[in-house]
Amino acid sequence: MYTGKGSVDVSDLGVGADFVLRLARGIPKHKNYKLFFDNWFSSLDLAQTLSDQGILTLATVRANRLKGCALESDSKLKSRGRGSYDWRVETQSNAIVVKWYDNKPVHLISTYAALDPEDTCRRWDGKRKEYADVKRPYCVKEYNRFMGGVDLADMLLELYRINFKSRSKWYMRIFFFLFDLSVVNGWLLYRRCLAAGQKPMNLLQFKTDVARALLSGAFLATPKRGRPLSDADTNSQKKRNYTCRPPDSTRLDGQGHFPAWIESKQRCRVCVQAHSKVKCVKCEVSLCFTPNRNCFPTYHTT
Repeated sequence: MYTGKGSVDVSDLGVGADFVLRLARGIPKHKNYKLFFDNWFSSLDLAQTLSDQGILTLATVRANRLKGCALESDSKLKSRGRGSYDWRVETQSNAIVVKWYDNKPVHLISTYAALDPEDTCRRWDGKRKEYADVKRPYCVKEYNRFMGGVDLADMLLELYRINFKSRSKWYMRIFFFLFDLSVVNGWLLYRRCLAAGQKPMNLLQFKTDVARALLSGAFLATPKRGRPLSDADTNSQKKRNYTCRPPDSTRLDGQGHFPAWIESKQRCRVCVQAHSKVKCVKCEVSLCFTPNRNCFPTYHTT
């Protein structure tokens, strides 16, 4: 995490490249390890530096960082159609630079992946309103294969990011970012551990269940604002008891769901129309528990 001057060792490669070199210190050298990053960090000098350290690289790169590498123009590649490309090889570091045209030109630089073997990928053709096969070099396939994790995590974070405004307490932004990232990683791990054929819950439902589970474990006392109510005002107000529905992870875990007797009747959470004086001590909801009707197994299994 960047904390100002002194966070990384400064070199002539730029701040982005300095961070890549800092994070790559723990990678074993000359063991065919491959490092992927996007065009904010990459440059030809960085690829050469990592190659000298024995680390293979593949990254997108900005056109203004290629030191005058003469590649075909955008208009010429566009006239040749989607999937066309041009390439050059830098002989000193044995790095290849590829310019591939999809919807727009993309520049890639690599010290291990080149053009062959070529394959095709499916892309949406807006003019014909159908999918079409587009030719792509091997380096593009490799980048799409291994770079998706970071891009996917950024996309999932933006879907349901915690909304807050904080100008003075800057560290709260870091806290909420780490919290959102932990929830997203938990959701991805949950999807991976599901049994075959079981339908996973979406990210919004998963995040909502996490919030409910956290809230059910603590009673938050919110101080009341304004003047205190008089006895007449207190007696005139009707209080309505309402219990939030527990998350499915709690309701279906099969542990600690015991019936308990309560003083006043409450509406059954399963029957809706019936009332009961029995509740589940863990879920904190009322359920029918009579000789004629037992809603406990229904609520805790479906």
